[in-house]
Amino acid sequence: MGSRRTLILIVAVLVGLFSAFALFTYVGGIEDNANGKVERVSIFKIVQDIPKGTFGDEAFDQGLIEADVISKEYLPATAITDPRQIEGLVAISDLPANTIVVGQQFVSQAESLSSFSSLLKNNEVAITISVDQIHGVASLLVPGDFVNMLVNSQPEEGPASVYARPARFLYQKIQILAVGQDRKLEPGETAVTNPDGTPAATGSASGLITFAVPADASQRIASVAGSDFYLTLVPKDYQPSPLPPIDTAGPLPGETPGQVTPYGPAGRPPS
Repeated sequence: MGSRRTLILIVAVLVGLFSAFALFTYVGGIEDNANGKVERVSIFKIVQDIPKGTFGDEAFDQGLIEADVISKEYLPATAITDPRQIEGLVAISDLPANTIVVGQQFVSQAESLSSFSSLLKNNEVAITISVDQIHGVASLLVPGDFVNMLVNSQPEEGPASVYARPARFLYQKIQILAVGQDRKLEPGETAVTNPDGTPAATGSASGLITFAVPADASQRIASVAGSDFYLTLVPKDYQPSPLPPIDTAGPLPGETPGQVTPYGPAGRPPS
């Protein structure tokens, strides 16, 4: 009796397997027939997220874009058909994976740069001053740097002093938006370069420094004679703190205990 039940079970399993195979073959045949009636076209698909500013040819080289095929009815009108169509162009925004590459996603470097006004935040304004190399840190300043802005004042009536035109802090830690016409880049942007990789000339005018400041600050800056500005470069982690005017009648720092060096008695810390 037991062997008979086993035989029945085996036969049932075989029948089930045969039925599953027949169903699979039938469904597969339907899909093949359906696909055979649909026209397929080649496309290029983003397979990994592409960051803003990535060059199109770099995206191909890094395997971020791969060839694929889709039904013609889903083909975007502006889908690229050749990798050379986006060669030398950059992604205008972050491009997500599993999307078809279309022409509008990649633009020239010049087009990818945001407008200058987009760099202004919280109702700021942009204001430009002109300084020579002595007053502008030897032209070493670049967009994005922070500087302290000092202004020369007229000496007060009194005893003769070595301070011919005492400098006072108008503002501390102001960010530079542009030097000449070379402006600060936003995250993801790339600088315009020549074919050999060198920075492209943008008509920078030496000595022209543009800052982003609140409107009331721009009023004070505009009220100072251009020749009275003196800029000092500071690091990004510089901590501004109030500094009083110079005591023009007092002893010089090097004549005062505890102030012999600009850094204190111990001198400047080692780098």
